[in-house]
Amino acid sequence: MKPPKIVFAFIIWLLLIFIWYKTGRSRKTEDDKLLKNNIEFTGTLKSVKVSQNHCFAIISIDNVKSNVASFNPDLKDRYFPYAIKNGRAEIYTLLCEGKIKEIGSDVKLNSNQRKLILEIDHKPYEFEIWITSERPNIQFIKENTTL
Repeated sequence: MKPPKIVFAFIIWLLLIFIWYKTGRSRKTEDDKLLKNNIEFTGTLKSVKVSQNHCFAIISIDNVKSNVASFNPDLKDRYFPYAIKNGRAEIYTLLCEGKIKEIGSDVKLNSNQRKLILEIDHKPYEFEIWITSERPNIQFIKENTTL
């Protein structure tokens, strides 16, 4: 390759990186707005099912007390990090199985703050929640949801 071709290829590469960055950033901003929906709930940990994709998990919650009766997480190409139906809920997040051993412990979720609080070994642990768009995670949710 001659120097002008290298410079041209480098400029194209930089342009593609910039477009990719801006697209991802606008999606994150949109996701942040979607999560500010005033949904809060508490409940009792029923079970945890962990996928083979980097500890992505479905956390099943019973005895749910929520400010909404039901919530459908499906956004077609993305999923909210939680679902609520008939006094039960599920949370979809990264959580390795070894971290949770206490079935029956307290769970709290605040969507506006993007916060999940799990009681582990009688101590509260805080996790961030986000909308998932990874295909393996969405497939895992569809195959393993109980709601």
